[in-house]
Parts: sequence; C-alpha cells; structure tokens
Amino acid sequence: GKRKGTLEGTVVIAEPDSGDVIAIVGGRNAGFDGFNRAVDARRPIGSLVKPAVFLAALETGRYNPATILDDAPIELKLPDGKRWVPQNYTRQVYGPVPMIYALSESLNLATVRLGLDVGLPKVIDTLVKLGMERKPAANPALLLGALDMSPLEVAQLYVPLANGGFKSRLRTVRAVVDETGKPLKRFPVQVEAVSNPALIYQLDRMMTEVLVRGTAAGTRLPDGVVAAGKTGTSNDTRDSWFAGFTGTHLAVVWVGYDDNRVTGLTGGSGALPIWAEVVGGLRPTSWEPSMPEILENRWIEYYTGLETTPECSLDAIQVPVVQGVALPPRADCPGLAAPAATQPGTPASGIVDRVKGLLDKVIR
Repeated sequence: GKRKGTLEGTVVIAEPDSGDVIAIVGGRNAGFDGFNRAVDARRPIGSLVKPAVFLAALETGRYNPATILDDAPIELKLPDGKRWVPQNYTRQVYGPVPMIYALSESLNLATVRLGLDVGLPKVIDTLVKLGMERKPAANPALLLGALDMSPLEVAQLYVPLANGGFKSRLRTVRAVVDETGKPLKRFPVQVEAVSNPALIYQLDRMMTEVLVRGTAAGTRLPDGVVAAGKTGTSNDTRDSWFAGFTGTHLAVVWVGYDDNRVTGLTGGSGALPIWAEVVGGLRPTSWEPSMPEILENRWIEYYTGLETTPECSLDAIQVPVVQGVALPPRADCPGLAAPAATQPGTPASGIVDRVKGLLDKVIR
C-alpha cells in the first residue's frame, strides 16, 4: 500500500547447516549494482535481539519456558543522568507471565527485567557468541534492540538458533575454479558449537509460538510447515523486521525507508508477509528436531504459566522443560502434584546442577 519507489526492502536467505547464502536481495530494484541494503545498511533491529536475551537467561540454569517473569513498569537512571522508561508496544502492562508468553508476545518490560537480572555483560557475551562481530555498549536499551545491524549480520546471529546451537560461518563462495573447473581455492564449512542443544531447543520451541499465538500469529506456510521466528520493530515503526527459519531455510527480511522516515509498519505487518511468501515458495521442510533426552513436554497455561491439562484449560500448551522441574499447578485442575518448595517455574533441587553440568560440556 505504499507508493512505488519509496519504501525499500531486503531479503537474505541462507542454509543454516552449511552456512551457504543462497539469495540476497539488496533493495526494491534487485538488479541495481549500487548500494546493497542487505549487506551495507545497518538499522536498529528492535525485538530481533530478544531471543539472545532469553537464551542468556536459559543458560544460567535458573529459567525455563514456564518460568514466571514480571511484566511491570521500570525506570532506570542512566550514567548521563537521563532516565529511561521503556514501555510495551501496546502501552499496557501484563503483570506475571510465563517466559514463553513474554517472548512470543514480545513484551518489552518483561524482557528488560529479565535482561537486567541476567546482567548486561552476559547478554552481550551471548550476542558475540552467536555471531555479532562488534561488541555493543552495555546500555540497557540494547535489551530492546537499540543496536544497528545489517540484514546479513542478523542472519549470522540467527544461524545458531536455526542449527541446534552450532554456528556456521555464512559464505557466498564455495570455491574458486580455473577455466577447466579445477579448484584454485576452497572455502570449507566452518562450524562451531556455541550453546547447548537442549537450551536452543527450548528457545526455538518458544519461537514457534510467535507464529502460532504471538506477534506473528496466523502465519501459515504451505502444507502446514512448522517455522520459528521473531518480529522486530524499531522506535516509531521506522524499521520492520522478521527473522525466521524452517528445517531447511533461514530468512531475514527488512522493510523501511532510506531516509529513516516512519513506515507505520510493525514487523508483523511489513516484513512478515514478505517472509512468509518468499519462504513458502522454497518448498521448505518443517522445523522438527528431536527433543533432547534431558527435556520433557509439560502442559502449562499460555497466559499464566500454571501447570494444567488440555481438559482443564482451553489455553493449554506444551513446553519443553528439564525432566523433574517443579511447576506451579492450576489449583482447580485435578491430578496435578503439589509443587516442591521452589520458586515458581524454577528447577527443583538438583536440577540446576544437571543443567550447569550440560553447559560445562558445551564446546566453546
């Protein structure tokens, strides 16, 4: 619905396991040899940063998809004396919510509180570990995506999320050959383990809910293909993003104006429809890796995080948690065991040590 020739957009498509970049569209005119926005335009990524914040929390061993977060107002005094008062996109406050709800609905207040509890240094380390080359400043606003990245850099950041915790270095050239086809130089696949597969699996399952119930709800790929992803919207809707992956493809889409004007488009209304149409045309397979043995599926209520059953609640969803974790039950749901003496949604005695043991085995 925008006037032709003004609104711009980019697309980056890659294969996460190999790191092969199979398509780059640098702007509305794909054949233009000049400025390539997919590679050179660095724009605020907004909520695309939130999976890194949530992964940093999961890696502490103190959080899981059912853990209750507090989506409540917060005000911070910055080093320059200014005060930072973040708000949710809806300007509403949602109170205690489970982690999966906070991520899929992209709640800013819950994310800021989570990131501050984990610590900005830990979040920054996670971003660098995933693939961010320039270490960002330890500013609380980075928890909501106040950092500039190109679409290609975002794709690199999401590769480990789409590849079970393994980072493949993105490449656009496999080899250089002579006139007879003999290889002169090869560029092999470079793979590095950066996070525990069980934690990545938990994060990815939460990200599938983004497309089912969250900010990308109603997005449908052909043949019921399952995908995971995250919407992103910068301040005043100047940048519209969506980054997501199936079992075969990772794609990042950005939509915006070159002069940074307001678009009026969120990640869900601007970039997402393009992402769905492009990825849907690639004949993708579903994201459906095997669940790690240390995890089990448990039913919780999407809005409250209380353990329940499908018979007790129409909003029951399954979340992967470490086996034996204590979850607060819905009081009116018969047959659920009383929780152990732990904080809501946190691991029972001994589980934290098991999770930390898994983290110690990660190859860094």
